[in-house]
Amino acid sequence: MSAGEAGKAVAGYGGMDAGATVLEPGKRSFSRESEIIAGGLVILAGSFIFPYVQGAASRVTPGCLFHRVTGLPCLLCGMTRSLAATAHGRLEEAFRMHLLGPPLFLLVMVVTVLLAMESAFARPILPRPGRRSWRLITWVTLGLLVAAWVTRLALFGINV
Repeated sequence: MSAGEAGKAVAGYGGMDAGATVLEPGKRSFSRESEIIAGGLVILAGSFIFPYVQGAASRVTPGCLFHRVTGLPCLLCGMTRSLAATAHGRLEEAFRMHLLGPPLFLLVMVVTVLLAMESAFARPILPRPGRRSWRLITWVTLGLLVAAWVTRLALFGINV
């Protein structure tokens, strides 16, 4: 790889430049898109298998510290169960567990499939947000989580 090739950068996800890098022999490097695909596959697979391992998982994980301290569910309490219910087609239960679970499941599924298609066809399909867009996405996501949390508390109370 020439120095000119190593200097080229393609803007990828995460607001970072995901350009070519010179690797030491024996080291592997994955693109940001490949990492997002892998993460999406883990989330989707976990959503499908969670009901079968929920008992074992609850014995080895400490649970939500915020819930233990305050008695209130946190912004993400119920998200795992909501994703699992969505994966198994139980949408009413999924929305009761977390209002953003079903839309998040759909978003993860679509982005994972489209990024895999980009990788397979070697051509971009999804737009790449810039730093300013990521900041907006972060604030909108936080606002949606707070709104969903308040709505959930108002509709279903603290014991969901």
